[in-house]
Amino acid sequence: MKKTVWKNVWQTAVALGVLVCLWLVVWAIVGNDMLFPSFFDAVKAFFGYFINGAFWGALATTLLRVLLAFLISFVLAGGLAFVAYLYPSFARIFAPVAAVIRVLPVFAIVFLLLDWTNAAIAPTLVAFLSLFPMLYTAFLGAFSGVDKGLVEMSKAYNVPLKKRITGLYLPSVAPFVVREIGAGLGFAVKLVVSAEVLVQTAKSVGALVLETQYVYTELSKTFALVIAVCLIGFLLESLGVLLAKAIERRLQ
Repeated sequence: MKKTVWKNVWQTAVALGVLVCLWLVVWAIVGNDMLFPSFFDAVKAFFGYFINGAFWGALATTLLRVLLAFLISFVLAGGLAFVAYLYPSFARIFAPVAAVIRVLPVFAIVFLLLDWTNAAIAPTLVAFLSLFPMLYTAFLGAFSGVDKGLVEMSKAYNVPLKKRITGLYLPSVAPFVVREIGAGLGFAVKLVVSAEVLVQTAKSVGALVLETQYVYTELSKTFALVIAVCLIGFLLESLGVLLAKAIERRLQ
């Protein structure tokens, strides 16, 4: 266990080291801080946000949108996927709907969403429209992977649906579900921040990114915010992986 942890830490450190080296190489090639800031300036700006009250307020509202979009997508996708698994006819009827949402150019209609709602709600809808079809397909695959022998046996012995859900389906898909939570939240962070930039949502991380674009000397702050968003997404995804592994060990 400890060897695995240290191996993961070492691999992560090496990956970060490679990224830093690439940054330094690109910075040296560009040779203009107004086009590509130095790594040290970006890191300085990154830690500077830690003492910025506006940053924490913006981060809180952005994460709230992320959690709301993910929660709605997760519950709706999981529920509809389970219904589709139990009733193949529903799966066939809903398949075209899921396909349309999946191929919908979300960012192309973001301004239409803005007309229908407002800049505070549109980023949440953008994230939902991207997350829902992805989670629906993944959930459907997870339910389809449940041991068919156990399913048939539970039906043969007339096990109530409630007990089948809690005793068979949930334990079977739990590791996948937790893993998807991490990956989905990480993806949702990127979607929400991108949408906030496009629709200029006030008091958000996207708004902070947009503010730095108006001043060329603040490009390091833009990169600092990008680093912050990447770290948040990485941490959420890593947390999901760790929880999934813990659940898998618990169920074994």
